[in-house]
Amino acid sequence: MPAILQHETVSFESRTGRLVTIRPCTPADAPVIVEMYERLSPRTLRFRYCSGLRISGEVEAARLCGGDPDERTVLLALSEGEVIGVGELGRVSEDCAEIAIVVRDDCQGEGIGTAMGHELVAAARERGFTRLQAYMLADNRAMRRVIAKLPFSRTWEGGCGELCVTLELACPAALR
Repeated sequence: MPAILQHETVSFESRTGRLVTIRPCTPADAPVIVEMYERLSPRTLRFRYCSGLRISGEVEAARLCGGDPDERTVLLALSEGEVIGVGELGRVSEDCAEIAIVVRDDCQGEGIGTAMGHELVAAARERGFTRLQAYMLADNRAMRRVIAKLPFSRTWEGGCGELCVTLELACPAALR
């Protein structure tokens, strides 16, 4: 059984008043992750995976719940016992991880992705990462806003409708 990330659980109220808890994923979470994936629209899946391929909730739940904790960190956003968001860090190198977030369609625009972004940064720092990278489609405005709200220096690179942003966790962004 894989080890579980020792990251503090946080609770907050979303912009619409929804009570949300963000906590590390456990192997027991697989069924509720599958339920969330069954509710994601093709648009949301395309933005999360930069692809129009069909994504299996069962396969993703197994990947998220059963991965090597040295290679992958997974946080869940839950409300009323349902998973409404998944955030993950995947090791790229010793000091860099890739960040990815998906929020259930009916919960988007409530600040959940932004809160998950901040918690993923905290988890990355706990793990010793000094850089984060995010890959996204150029028209994924929600993820671009989440990244822009993180208070770190960043560089954007793009081409062919895709973007890669690198956040330097040791370098706070200049105050504007």
